[in-house]
Amino acid sequence: MGKDMFRIGVDVGGTNIAIGLVDEAYNIVVKTSIKTSEASEPEQMIDAIALTIKKILVDKDLSESDIEAIGVGVPGTAELTTGRIMYANNLGFEEVPFLPKLKEALGAELGRKTSFDNDGNAAAIGEYITGGYDVDNFMMVTLGTGIGGGIIINRKLLRGVNFAAAEFGHMTINLDGVDCNCGRKGCFEDYASATALMNQAKEAMEKDVDKESLLWQLCGKAENADGEIFFEAVRRKDRLALEVLDGFTTYLAEGITNLINILQPDVLVLSGGITRAADLFLDDLKKKVAKGIYSRTSEKNTEIMLAHGISDAGDVGIIGAALIDRG
Repeated sequence: MGKDMFRIGVDVGGTNIAIGLVDEAYNIVVKTSIKTSEASEPEQMIDAIALTIKKILVDKDLSESDIEAIGVGVPGTAELTTGRIMYANNLGFEEVPFLPKLKEALGAELGRKTSFDNDGNAAAIGEYITGGYDVDNFMMVTLGTGIGGGIIINRKLLRGVNFAAAEFGHMTINLDGVDCNCGRKGCFEDYASATALMNQAKEAMEKDVDKESLLWQLCGKAENADGEIFFEAVRRKDRLALEVLDGFTTYLAEGITNLINILQPDVLVLSGGITRAADLFLDDLKKKVAKGIYSRTSEKNTEIMLAHGISDAGDVGIIGAALIDRG
C-alpha cells in the first residue's frame, strides 16, 4: 500500500484567509485562518499564505512529497493562463501576479503543485465532487462578505471567455440602488450577502427610535450587532429582527430567481457561514423563489438546498480549493 497523500486548500475571503490540510477522504485534518485585514497587500498575503502552509507541514511532520496538490481560491477574476488576479473589488487587487509570486514563495517543489481559481468556482468544484451529486447542471451560490459562486454545465465547470463567469454578486437587482465598490449600482451582494444582512440590521436599529427591540437589548448599540446576535433575536421572535430577515430573504430570492430563470440548473446549492442559520429563512426563501420563477407552473424545477457534501459550510472553500486541479 502507498503512503497517505494530502492536499492543501486555501480560501481567500474578504474577512478571513482559511487554510487547511485535506486527506484523501476529503476530511480537513488541520485548519487555521489569517485575518485578511492583517495581510491585505498582495505581497503580505502571499507571504502569509506560504508561511502558514510551511508551518502546517512542519507541525504535521510532512514533507513536500506528502503533498499531492495545493489549490488557492481567490475572489474576483483569476486568469488561469497567467496566474494573475485581474480584478478583485473586495480585495482592491488589479492585475496582481498572484500565482507566480506564490509559487516562488513556496519553493520549487511545492510551487510546482500549486494552482488557483476563483473562490466560487473552487467551492462549486468541492461541493459537486464531495457531495455526490448525480446531476448534469449544478450551481453554487456562496454567501459571505460578498456573493460568488460557480456553474457546472453538462458536468463541466463554466469559467467564461476571460475566466470571470459566475460573478453573481455583481448582477444588479436594484437599478437605483446603493453604490457597489465594483462601480455599479444595486448589486446583488450589496443586498443579499452576509455583510449586507448585518448592514441592514444595523440600519434598522438606528431607525428604531424607541430602542425597545430585543436586538437593542442584546447589542447595546448598533455597531455591536453580529450574525450570532442577530439570529438569536430572530429565534426569539424579535419584531425588528424578523422584519430585517424578511427584507433580506426578499432580496436573496430576487437574485436566485434571476439565476434560475437564466440557467435552470438541476440543483442550486447555498453555502457560507450564514447558512448555519438557514432553518430560520430557507423555507421562506424557497416560497418566494417558487412564486417568482418563470417556470413556476412546471412539474419539475430547480431544487434549492444547502451544501451537504461537506459538514461545515465554512469548509466548502478549503476543500474546494484543494480540489481545484480536478475541475
